[in-house]
Formats: sequence, C-alpha cells, structure tokens
Amino acid sequence: MVSILRDLEVEEDLPVIYSRRLDSIILSDVHIGYEEEMASKGIFLPRIQKKRFLSIYRRALDVFKTNKVIINGDMKHRFNGLGRQEKEDLTEIFKDMKENGTIVKLIRGNHDNYISLVTEKFDNIELLDEIESEDLFIFHGHREIEPKDGKIYVIGHEHPRISIRDKLGFAKKFQCFLVSPIAGNSYVIALPALGGYQSGNDISLVHSGYMSPLMKRHAILEKAKPFVIVENEGIMEFPELNLLKNIIL
Repeated sequence: MVSILRDLEVEEDLPVIYSRRLDSIILSDVHIGYEEEMASKGIFLPRIQKKRFLSIYRRALDVFKTNKVIINGDMKHRFNGLGRQEKEDLTEIFKDMKENGTIVKLIRGNHDNYISLVTEKFDNIELLDEIESEDLFIFHGHREIEPKDGKIYVIGHEHPRISIRDKLGFAKKFQCFLVSPIAGNSYVIALPALGGYQSGNDISLVHSGYMSPLMKRHAILEKAKPFVIVENEGIMEFPELNLLKNIIL
C-alpha cells in the first residue's frame, strides 16, 4: 500500500483511498443515473455506471480487508428528482451492499437530492453532511468552508485528471488523486471520480480552473502533488505541479 498522507493509503489502480483510522474506504462521484439523464437529451450511452461501481467497491473491500465504505458525495446524478432507472440502480446497489454486510456512510453531494427516498429503506446506510475525526474532515467539497489549522480535508466534486503532453505533442489523460497543501499546515485531498463517464477536469496551476471553493481559494497549487492512476498498472506519485508545468496541459 502507498501512503499519500499520514494514515490515508491507496493500492493497485483503485480510485479510492483507505483510512486506517476509520477502517474505511473512501470514494466519490459515482453519478448513478447519468445514462438515463443523457438519454432524456437524446444521447444514448451504454449503461456502465452500476456495473463499474459494484466491481470497484467489491474489489476495494477485498484489497483493504474492511466492510466499511464512505461515499463522499454525488452517488446519484440527477439534480431535480429521482429518475426511474436511477432509483432502480441505486436500490440494486444498496441491496448488494446490505447483503454483503457493508456498512455505508453516505455524505451528501450537490447531486444527491432525493437520495433519502432510497437510503431510508436500508438500515446499513447513514446519510450525513460530513464526517470529522480528529484532524480528518471529509465532505463533498461543493460548499464553502473556512479551513482550520492542522486539518486534512478529503473532498470529491473536482474529478481531478492530469493531461500530459508527450514529445510529439499528443496528450495522454489519467485520473488522479490531488494532494495540495493549504495555509495553516493543512491539506486537501481531491478524490478521482468513480463514475465511468466522469472522465475528469484537468489539474493545473490556475485556481479558477477548479470547482471546489476550497481548491479555488486556499490550495497552494505550486506544491500540489498528483498521485496518478495508471489502469492495470497501479498508482504513481508525481512531482509537484510547479515541476510539471511544462508537460501538463
């Protein structure tokens, strides 16, 4: 296992982190129901979100030897309701987690309106706005907070991705975890999106390119370090963004 910060670890090519303190995997931005939303706009996509989530969460529980999952926001996709297929997929996922003995803490993201209509039927799921444990603070990242000294903030919302230019000028794109210092000896860790269609937003040294208020206003981007997911290979620790500025897009 690779420690990305204190007791927070990553392993293999999984887009999740593991907290030893909480004995939990933490993942984000699943966006169940995305295909249904796109179909309503005339764009028909293969239905992969549910299958991908089930595969990754089961594998992660096995790798990290735990039965606890923290979903850090945007488990569902539709803003203004609960789609028929979205509800069915969520119900099947939560039923699978219940039958497998998985304990779930689901932190609300900006897409998670009406998700309580599904979660209320499962006694293994707790719906929360945030989780705080000593110096660890987990929330989705879409709302504005004033950071405190000595904290580690774990957020979703960003869908971080690194795009690297090769010698011929072609770009290769990889999902990543982004670990950035902020003032007061604190850090923010942005999790990659788990959803297969949430390919990511390019990380850079430009604050305005980020979505989370915490990243926009407080991240010391020159010192931010990506941990890059290379599919079927593993996770690679990259240098700080200031040293990558000539090769990232």
